[in-house]
Amino acid sequence: MRILILDDEQKFVDDLKFNIEKYMATHLISTEITASVSPDEVLAGGAAFDLAFLDIQMPGADGISVAKALQERNSKTIIFFVTAYEEYQDEAMDLHIFRFFEKPFDEKRLYAGLDKAMEYLDETYVDIFLDKGGSSVRVLVDDIIYIKRENRKITVYTTSGTYLVKTTFEDLVSKLPNTFFYLVHKSFLVNIHYITQYGYKEIYLGETRVSVATRKQADFHKFWFDYIKRR
Repeated sequence: MRILILDDEQKFVDDLKFNIEKYMATHLISTEITASVSPDEVLAGGAAFDLAFLDIQMPGADGISVAKALQERNSKTIIFFVTAYEEYQDEAMDLHIFRFFEKPFDEKRLYAGLDKAMEYLDETYVDIFLDKGGSSVRVLVDDIIYIKRENRKITVYTTSGTYLVKTTFEDLVSKLPNTFFYLVHKSFLVNIHYITQYGYKEIYLGETRVSVATRKQADFHKFWFDYIKRR
């Protein structure tokens, strides 16, 4: 997990980094923390983050500007603002804000905020264990186009690539939200956001044609049109 701490007070940065590292170690979460006192340095760096702790008032660029730049790099970045200035809060609420912290921060409140952030990330990403090498990748749920089981092989197709995975098909299905994923037959799970052509008996995801199981057709028809109405 990539975390940014940006504040113009070095002691605050060091204290916050220590407490975040303690939380992550307790929860066995691997992290890479970037700590900085310079907003210009962060903006020039171009790195993307999963979490960012930002002071709102700093010399140079303010925290709001930095937050907007970070979310252009990764729209899912979770922002924690450090401020005692209420006039900034309305503007800040346009972003993914989990907490406002005042200095000095309260450790219990920090950990409660991190708990909420972890819950959000668990719903936003899914960890996929690869078939070779014993490694894993973290994939955005929204980026998964479909998952196919064929000849005991499980393949995940995403917007950024294809993964042959070790995880069981049933385990992957259980981790994904049933609000926009649908099991069109026992070996094919589709993300309906990527359906380019709908038919009662078959659908297309780009060039990929997928048959809908006969016993699923009526239910999937309702599921599809409920989705269309929500859009």
